[in-house]
Amino acid sequence: MASSPRRHSWADMPEDLPVDILPASNEEYAPPPPSREQIGIMRLADEETERWRRRFNMSRSEFVRTTAAMAIGFWAIDVIRPGVFGNYGALAHNTATTNACDLEWAGRHGLETLRNLPGEFIFDVQSHHVDPHGMWRVTNPAIEAFFAAIWPQASPVTGGKPGIGPGGHIRGGGAGEIDPIENLSRFHYLKELFLDSATTATVLSVVPTSPDTNNPLPIKEAVKTIDTVNHLAHSRRSVMHAFVMPNRGSTGTINPGPHPRPLYLTEELDLMMERARLYRDKLRGWKTYCAWGDVPYASGWFLDSDVGAEFLNQVKKVSEKYPEIPPVVATHKGFALPGFDQRAATPRDIGPAAKAHPHVRFLVYHSGYDIGDTQRAYRGDAKARSNTNTVDGLIKSLRENHYEAARFRKKGQHFGNVPNVWAELGSVWRSVMDDPDQAAHLLGKLITYVGPKRIAWGTDSLWYGSPQKEIVALRRFDFTERGRELYKLPHGLEGDVENPLRKAPHPSRTIRNAILGRNAAHAYNFDPDHRVHQIHCDQVQKLRDQGYLQRQGTLTESAPLRMNQIPGPRTRREVLKSLTESPWSP
Repeated sequence: MASSPRRHSWADMPEDLPVDILPASNEEYAPPPPSREQIGIMRLADEETERWRRRFNMSRSEFVRTTAAMAIGFWAIDVIRPGVFGNYGALAHNTATTNACDLEWAGRHGLETLRNLPGEFIFDVQSHHVDPHGMWRVTNPAIEAFFAAIWPQASPVTGGKPGIGPGGHIRGGGAGEIDPIENLSRFHYLKELFLDSATTATVLSVVPTSPDTNNPLPIKEAVKTIDTVNHLAHSRRSVMHAFVMPNRGSTGTINPGPHPRPLYLTEELDLMMERARLYRDKLRGWKTYCAWGDVPYASGWFLDSDVGAEFLNQVKKVSEKYPEIPPVVATHKGFALPGFDQRAATPRDIGPAAKAHPHVRFLVYHSGYDIGDTQRAYRGDAKARSNTNTVDGLIKSLRENHYEAARFRKKGQHFGNVPNVWAELGSVWRSVMDDPDQAAHLLGKLITYVGPKRIAWGTDSLWYGSPQKEIVALRRFDFTERGRELYKLPHGLEGDVENPLRKAPHPSRTIRNAILGRNAAHAYNFDPDHRVHQIHCDQVQKLRDQGYLQRQGTLTESAPLRMNQIPGPRTRREVLKSLTESPWSP
């Protein structure tokens, strides 16, 4: 095996590999230290990248932007962490003995391509960017400091300027801006999501904040992004959330039962109707952070409280008046910064709220997951607790309210689907994809307890750069025989989403493609096949597939301007330092 010229300390691990599985954060949690296995995966991928780029007579900067380099990344995961319940199918039969990458095998079927595969409609329902020219940089400079501390590419020190960087690497084309905050801008949103990944359509989501003058992405700027994407494409590729804070003006946690009414609740509900009137052609749901409020640690709220009921009833009223706006509530459950009300971050209230409001569609962002929630098979009702930041907590919330998928099975079928709850994978899939067994348990139990048609695709990009690595991971991943037996999925992710016990009759019917976007399309009132027909020949697709990609259909198919950069913080210290300078609060 060729030796790598790079040192393999934490600080020196290369970040330009296309499959970077070292811990990073979306700002909502402190990343753990890298594990021995994670560093081993990166080391092995780095060594094989050096070996193969020489065989192709390519520079490193050229090769790491190819599909071959991405295939090497998933091969390295399978070598270091050979899954018992799942894997990426990247190992040839002779790999176990030679311990060298058979690239023809590892990159078979062209799953790493930026082009869309048959049946794909990739709908990313959790995407973000900021407005680098907004008033928030004047009225709330602490947030700018927060971004600079959180994301290296937004820092005046590490963001860099276009030109030649250390070691002769070329910067620019998205790798560095004169104003570092521009690295989190609308331009980079368009580039990372629509040119540097196979993403078909997006929901531009929001972060919790006080009024728009302090907002890193005011709603009018979000509207500009939606208009820009759709105007450039000549089709409808992007829609958006609006943020709602029903607990604005409260001074304590709003638990179920009697509680003083938040001072600005009526204003928030009226604002929902006003935004629906103004942005009805772009708005497709309401984003909430139950754990975030005026008072750090202690002013969260619950969906099954009186305040939650008023909000959910307003969601229904808005959709009745403006039918083009689906009754979607995208609620953040899981990852919780120290300043959040930790109790309200848990998914405990999902089961009772969904059962009491059957006409509201609940998309549980992050599926209740938090760092440290090692994925195993569901631990059982006796051990699982719904008031914990865990995926099992979400499942338990459904089960203790008699609302899990099995209760909605059609006659003669083994799997059911909860009518109005979707488990979203933003930041979660990235957190487990370096461990195929955890990936298998995550998907297996969500399919079992929430339903094969109730897992929604989201990535939390732009915070992690291009989501292409996460997309390819789901394209490649499947259950082993043991995993299929455990979760009663004889065809794995190639099973029919309508009846997973049989093989899908068409690629558009696979569980895999359902997760990648078709499931969420139903929640957001998107017709995926109609959208695919529109998008097939739109201007963004033409630019990506006809002008942007090089050497299409080969192992060295390349996106030459792709950054391969993950902007999130890499250590707990980076996150905590930023929090001491800019606490997450209004």
